Amino acid sequence: MGKIHFGNEIRRVMELRGTSAAEVAKALNLHVHSVYDMLKRENIDVYRLMELSELLNYDFLQVARFYPTSAPDWCEINFDDEKIVIVRK
Repeated sequence: MGKIHFGNEIRRVMELRGTSAAEVAKALNLHVHSVYDMLKRENIDVYRLMELSELLNYDFLQVARFYPTSAPDWCEINFDDEKIVIVRK
């Protein structure tokens, strides 16, 4: 399991919620181009993740906390919508 790409994860949750970049920009007082730039980044500022978590009703910090650089040998760790799923091998 590789690193998490937060821009991709944010984009995935936005699509899941039916939220556009323009809506995120308006809610966070950003220009829409700043949102598109953010979605390209692998790393996002913790404060911004907190804002996005509240806005999209999804705990991005929880994902960061449970996203290991490599899963233990006995399990796989996956992300399914809003849940972290640990599956025994």
